Amino acid sequence: MARKQYKYNPDTLLFEEKKEPLVSRIKRGILAFLGISTIAAAWIFVYSLFFQTPKEAYLLKTTNELLVSYEIIQMKLKEAGNTLTNIMDRDNNVYRAVFEEDTIPYTVRNAGFGGVNRYTKYENLGIQNTDLLIDIYRSLDILQKKTYIQSKSFDRIGELASSKVLIQQSMPVSAPVDLYQTRLSSLFGYRTDPVYGGIQYHKGIDLSGKTGLPICVTGDGTVLKASYNGGGYGNMVEVDHGFGYTTRYAHLSKINAVEGQRVKRGDKIGELGNTGKSVGPHLHYEVRLKNNPQNPLIYFENQFDIENFDFVDQGDDELIYD
Repeated sequence: MARKQYKYNPDTLLFEEKKEPLVSRIKRGILAFLGISTIAAAWIFVYSLFFQTPKEAYLLKTTNELLVSYEIIQMKLKEAGNTLTNIMDRDNNVYRAVFEEDTIPYTVRNAGFGGVNRYTKYENLGIQNTDLLIDIYRSLDILQKKTYIQSKSFDRIGELASSKVLIQQSMPVSAPVDLYQTRLSSLFGYRTDPVYGGIQYHKGIDLSGKTGLPICVTGDGTVLKASYNGGGYGNMVEVDHGFGYTTRYAHLSKINAVEGQRVKRGDKIGELGNTGKSVGPHLHYEVRLKNNPQNPLIYFENQFDIENFDFVDQGDDELIYD
């Protein structure tokens, strides 16, 4: 409790209580407040140098946990990158090799990550460990780009796999007629024309046999033509196998297919005959790739032992086997 002060009043000859002016009291209060505040601030500063507030301790703990999380994320991203690299290697060296597809160069797989710095906005956030954050974003972008390219590659492999099955089913690789009931009477290539004479280019092979022998399609496809052909083929069936392949079956005695019909390898499409430009019952068989005649024997020669057959010149350039 503040002690009261007195002063002598000569007029009243009494000691009267000394009263301090209001302005002085205000000044004194302000000075006291400033003094206390300064002492408090100094104490807080000194305390903060050696001790943490609960909030600071919480923030420091949270920061440390985030740093650990970032490091774990970096490790996981590295592991994912290594796994993706292994997949890319198998894709280039195994999957694409199986389907005879060109590999994807690693310059393409790794393209698009240089040039303009896309991470400037993270550098200006004013936070610590910015480099770590940028490394994570950069790793994610690289992983995302590589994964996208690999996914497109797998889409292509899937298409190739589907096509491979279709190609195997559609390729004209079987014999169009029973080889043990026919004879190979004319080969593919230049020969003496049996009707008009002179050297002519024979666009297929001739298989002679009895009229009525079943003629079967040599691969899956769609019938393009199934009618009489006035150009010398006689009754003819033409089949589109897709992938550029077509086959022709000519001089038939009977047609067992209609245009637009879907057929599978081994389906009967006609019977051996002697129609059109023909000197005897036989099947004229052609294989064409993008409309270019191919040697049909290449496609099914493994179905009989050609070395055991005796090819005999018949005078009109016919060849037979026994």
